[in-house]
Amino acid sequence: MKKALLAAALMSAGIVAHAQSSVTMYGRLDAGIQYRQGIPGGNAVQMESGDWGESEFGLKGAEDLGGGTKAIFKLEMGLNVMNGNYQNGSLFGREARVGLTNDNYGTFKIGYAGASEIIQDSWDIDPQLMQQYAIATLVRGRNWAQAGNSVEYTSPLLAGLTLKGQYDLANSANWNGNGGSGSAPGQLGNTSGFGSGQGRSDGFKAQYNASSFELQALYDEIRDPYGRFSNVYLYSRSIMAGGTYTLGPVKLYAGYQHLSAPDADEAGYDGAASPGGASLPTAVDHEWGGAAWQLSAATALTAAVYHANANNGNGNATLYTLAGTYNLSKRTFFYTELGYIHNSSTSNIGLGNGYADPYGASGASNASGGGAVGGGINEGPGYGHSQFAANVGIMTQF
Repeated sequence: MKKALLAAALMSAGIVAHAQSSVTMYGRLDAGIQYRQGIPGGNAVQMESGDWGESEFGLKGAEDLGGGTKAIFKLEMGLNVMNGNYQNGSLFGREARVGLTNDNYGTFKIGYAGASEIIQDSWDIDPQLMQQYAIATLVRGRNWAQAGNSVEYTSPLLAGLTLKGQYDLANSANWNGNGGSGSAPGQLGNTSGFGSGQGRSDGFKAQYNASSFELQALYDEIRDPYGRFSNVYLYSRSIMAGGTYTLGPVKLYAGYQHLSAPDADEAGYDGAASPGGASLPTAVDHEWGGAAWQLSAATALTAAVYHANANNGNGNATLYTLAGTYNLSKRTFFYTELGYIHNSSTSNIGLGNGYADPYGASGASNASGGGAVGGGINEGPGYGHSQFAANVGIMTQF
């Protein structure tokens, strides 16, 4: 009888422990097609994975430790649904972190931040929600930064205010950098010819949410493998502020960003050549505004304009976008987006992602002597030229 009671107690304890823990599998698949004009050599029709948002697969879990505290974890990979490969440079290249959370004391995480590098929180004040032609385009992928060796703290919600801080170590005797050794996260815009290590990065965010509006201020800095701010589009300081205001079915957006790289040099730009009469940019000012209109429960339209000006004779560019989604269900929707960039005479920003059209002559110059970053064809326009692109696709989530 005692043995039976003991077995029953152990089984009950196991059931309770199981009930207090959870593991969730989740993901999304985004597949579409893109048409792009203004590519040197002609126009292109391309199958795309992740034009609205990167395809991903992940696992996340929580364990109740008592007293309102939970242990949490998250493992997330990026996927290319056109060839089945993982993205972001490693198996769990979007995130691999463990931590603790408590409603009263906040949330602490440690590990590989990946696509949760703090500047990516800026999607919340981007009218196009960081899809293909959006807040990262005119800064050549700077707002899609990634980072490893990360510690992060997020405060509990305090009368509508949330504070968040993140610190990413270089893991080296040199506190700010590691001399180019080791492996770096797959940060967008990086080139194969300049180092491979991660310099120290850090950031801070303050966000205030009310019933009809949201305000956000964000500071972020990313150093090169030698601890310097050597490339305004890649290794730089960023100061950003913006907000949204909701009026019935319409949501208005506005924002400003300033990038600074006082240590800019040719090594930082991987030997890229400047446009005629210009020197390497050390600062960029970026502004945007837009509106999202929920036409019906199934249909939404978004229009936005972005403008960026780079110093030292590197010119300016303006991006015009129009996008729409149509929900087939709660988890699946069609999307489309149109983008048009107008460049001044010494600007050559395109509708790529930082890999396809990095800084440099014709957007293709690098230290190893040619082609766009990653070995692909150059997809950026020439200096002073415009570019138009459109995509259409389907996204499903689980």
